[in-house]
Amino acid sequence: MVPKDRMTVSEASAYLAVDAETLTRMASERSIPSLQVEGQWVFSKKSIDKWRRQREAKRA
Repeated sequence: MVPKDRMTVSEASAYLAVDAETLTRMASERSIPSLQVEGQWVFSKKSIDKWRRQREAKRA
């Protein structure tokens, strides 16, 4: 199921301030929430926001 708040690699990389190649690697390593739809990585803004909050909480 494709998320309603989906972002492409380029949109998510801009949102996260991470280059597209790094984000693609993170997605393929399953270290960031993502789905592969028709060969393209797709990201949910809500899932990424949750992932960021969890990472920040671990660092605190």
